[in-house]
Amino acid sequence: MPFALFFKIQLGATGFVGKTLLEKLLWSFPQIAHIYILIREKSGLTVAQRYQDFVQHKIFERLRTHFPERLEKLVYLKGNIECDDFGLSSNDRQRLCAHVQIIFHSAATVRFNERLKVAACVNAIGTWHLLELCKQMPNLKSFVYVSTAYCNPGRKFVDEQIYPTLPPVNWKMFVDCTNKIPDAYFNSLANYIKGPHPNTYTFTKSIAEQIVNDYKQCVPIVIVRPSIVTAAHREPYPGWIDNIQGITGIMLEIGKGTISSILGDKDIICDIIPVDFVVNSLILMAQKATLGRVYIANATSGVTNPITWARLGCLTLKWSRIYPTKRIMMYPHFKYRKSFLMHEIAVIILHYVPALLMDLLTLLRQKRKFVLPIAKKFRQACLAGRTFSLNEWIFKNKSRDYFEELLQHSSTLQQLSWNLETLDYDSYIREFVIGIQKYLHQEQFHDNDKKWKITRLYWTWTFLHTFLPLLGIYCLL
Repeated sequence: MPFALFFKIQLGATGFVGKTLLEKLLWSFPQIAHIYILIREKSGLTVAQRYQDFVQHKIFERLRTHFPERLEKLVYLKGNIECDDFGLSSNDRQRLCAHVQIIFHSAATVRFNERLKVAACVNAIGTWHLLELCKQMPNLKSFVYVSTAYCNPGRKFVDEQIYPTLPPVNWKMFVDCTNKIPDAYFNSLANYIKGPHPNTYTFTKSIAEQIVNDYKQCVPIVIVRPSIVTAAHREPYPGWIDNIQGITGIMLEIGKGTISSILGDKDIICDIIPVDFVVNSLILMAQKATLGRVYIANATSGVTNPITWARLGCLTLKWSRIYPTKRIMMYPHFKYRKSFLMHEIAVIILHYVPALLMDLLTLLRQKRKFVLPIAKKFRQACLAGRTFSLNEWIFKNKSRDYFEELLQHSSTLQQLSWNLETLDYDSYIREFVIGIQKYLHQEQFHDNDKKWKITRLYWTWTFLHTFLPLLGIYCLL
């Protein structure tokens, strides 16, 4: 069965879900004939060069070891989702239209502070163009669109249905304006038209859902809405992660000891979902696509197996102290603060001041690796994500009943798992912390390693937190 995966292959964080999905399809479904992927030229590299770099990615390690021939099922096409007709040649376009049966569409710009024009072109207009192409695919059985659970931030309770955009937006007029209004002026309108949306990402994903819904009579469509996607629980490898976005970046900095304050409410639910659960939901939902109705799955954990920000923080500290990274700079310790003012004061005292002192030492040692720019960058990331750390949504996910029924009656899908109730967060966060060191820090993991360093940092941290207050009291007296 031919598949088509439309996601941009880029360096860095983009394509985390897409790459994991691609690996799972090749690993678990040998009956697949071909998988088409769209690649664009970038950074002076040709499409062929980028494809060769892509198939050497470490995520395909188990495939290269056990089933290297399955990587030959990948067929790369030169194109760009931001262009009309995706920049495809007429031959490639005809090839897709003739053979593709299932499309997984996960192409998106996930930057929260992305310019409105760019977010609109990639997340909304790109989806529209792809759906127009789907109308020319007579063998298409399923169009799986990867949305986000946060595309309806103005609603406290989010069911598995498509809601009108808040504020109401006619997607056809929005697309028309995107194409006609000059970039600078259009970008300046972002704060006026996105309403309760905290950023251009959730706003344009909401519009994309409106576009998808309008094509349900001619294209069999399903939507999967993941919440905060985190490291793999089991597949392809426990703790697998290849980006530092969102919670992963926060956990990484907690492990290094460079975060002392996080803007957030520790008592609310932090809705995280391991990437392999997301991938499995995409494959399972592909079976449900039908004309005339858009089925939706909220790939979330908050209702099924909730975890609070407080528990996530405690477990991250626990395992970061037991398995410290070689890049640790200070003893891992932080506090959640709901007050923006108190958080900003804490950032200046606990982040900026130590960073300045460390940078002064760096200058004296004639080195060039400075810490202050990292502290400033994390502050911006924290501000961009504060909507999610200070607010809570209830995502209903009745689709899990469909998943359980499908897994019971389908022998070919038995290798997929969607039993979130069995997810033990203590062991999962342990694998997550180890995965950050292994896959992001590129460290060789050894148990009981670096214990002397964490012990020394602990006593240094204890001494400073005891000595400095006493010194302050003495000065005041």
